Amino acid sequence: MKFSLLEKFGASLLICAWLIYGSHLIGDALVPAPEAHGVAVSHEGGAPAKKTTPATTEKEADFATVLASADPAAGEKVFNKCKSCHSIEKGGPNKVGPHLWGVVGRPKGHVEDFAYSDALKGLGGEWTYADLNEFLTAPKNYVPGTKMTFGGLKKVEDRAAVVAYLRENSENPPPLPTPEPKAEPAAAAAAPAEEKAKEEPKEEKAKEEPKEVAAAEQAEEPKEAASTGDGGGDLSALLASADPADGEKVFNKCKACHTAEQGGPNRVGPNLWGIVGRPKGSHEGFSYSDAITGLGGDWTYADLNAFLEKPKDYAPGTKMTFAGLKKPEDRAAVIAYLRTLSDSPKPLP
Repeated sequence: MKFSLLEKFGASLLICAWLIYGSHLIGDALVPAPEAHGVAVSHEGGAPAKKTTPATTEKEADFATVLASADPAAGEKVFNKCKSCHSIEKGGPNKVGPHLWGVVGRPKGHVEDFAYSDALKGLGGEWTYADLNEFLTAPKNYVPGTKMTFGGLKKVEDRAAVVAYLRENSENPPPLPTPEPKAEPAAAAAAPAEEKAKEEPKEEKAKEEPKEVAAAEQAEEPKEAASTGDGGGDLSALLASADPADGEKVFNKCKACHTAEQGGPNRVGPNLWGIVGRPKGSHEGFSYSDAITGLGGDWTYADLNAFLEKPKDYAPGTKMTFAGLKKPEDRAAVIAYLRTLSDSPKPLP
């Protein structure tokens, strides 16, 4: 029997289809497909848990903590982005935006002769540190409908530096906000150490010195070592090699609250000219907290070092919000710089 070309072509297509279908059928029989798993994971004795995604960003640092150590000089550099629209000097003109002298603590939308948007005029309240931080993060999110086109400052360090600079450009800025206390370490962290102590071989415990011997050795240690107040280094040695020029740079962190030149005004904190050797809480015209006036004595090198390390530990109840300088070298450099701010510097210890 003869077949036409069309019939041969049709038969070929049919055979190919059978081969493809048959290969799939045989493959599925030999290698079963795995069952699909749901997104939720069932917890023992409970309902399925919701799908979770890993955090993409870490929690931002507490703004008050960052602001306490912010450098106004760094903020002045960041503020260059704002100069095309805002003046900062006292009595400066309004530009595209209002002048910003004294903006910290100023009522919102109240600069004379500036035409604010309705969105900003309707805010109410004053420009607090928290408000300025939120506004500088994303102006259009904080004030929907604002005419300001600036996209914002994404880094909290940049915002804190700018706010510190704005605070410096004010005659009577409000006190800095109190930083959030650091979270206490979990009590469970001590458990592994306790377990390890229980697992120590008895032979090791037998090698321990008698308590009487240990107490005797401690009693022989010089008493002066317990009260140096150096906070991590020999203060006398550090001061002897400290560079006042380095201290002046570190002191930039303090300029938002303190002046240092002779005859300079008090700000949030007192003027610091002649602070080394000056009686504590004695600068004329400044209203000290009871925590400082109750200290008594003069500002010695050791006292300044202890205060600069942790102001709130040295003078509990102080209004000063600065967290302190952790590095002994930084404290020594600042003290060396403060020592130069005097007509008759005190001899080094």
